[in-house]
Amino acid sequence: MELLVLSDSHGRRDRIEESVSLQIKKPDAVIFLGDGLKDIVSADIGDIPTYCVCGNCDTLNFFFFFFAPTEQNLILGEKRIFFTHGHKYGVKSALSPLICEGVARGADIILFGHTHIPFEKTLLQENEHGINTDKEIHVFNPGSIGEYPYSFGVITIDRCGRVLLSHGTLK
Repeated sequence: MELLVLSDSHGRRDRIEESVSLQIKKPDAVIFLGDGLKDIVSADIGDIPTYCVCGNCDTLNFFFFFFAPTEQNLILGEKRIFFTHGHKYGVKSALSPLICEGVARGADIILFGHTHIPFEKTLLQENEHGINTDKEIHVFNPGSIGEYPYSFGVITIDRCGRVLLSHGTLK
């Protein structure tokens, strides 16, 4: 399973469309982490299932504030995914509150945006955040598709349940 993860388009619908068209294989789903709901709704990405959350900038538009929740749980590729924009968890200061919430929800993968900085980390049972887990947890931020270096994320979940995280950029 291939998941395209996007965040923070900030008015650049064209960059969403470009990131989809760059994928060698059509993604099985797109996960959008907020701050550009208007962009993802109007983007021409075909029939790819799309899951969205509302970011702090999306709350300025009354319609989009009610269009999407601020966080969601999904099961895709037999992996439990918790995703949010991140502003409500203070991700610019620390990741521990977000990770604690993801662990409490039983997440295998925790996704966030807001910082505009690509990030990936696999947490094992004991980690620098002082959070004990009974399994591997992947924490991932695709960066910003709307601001240079126009980054996006790809999550591959193989048939054995292994998770591969990767980042890409547009030119």
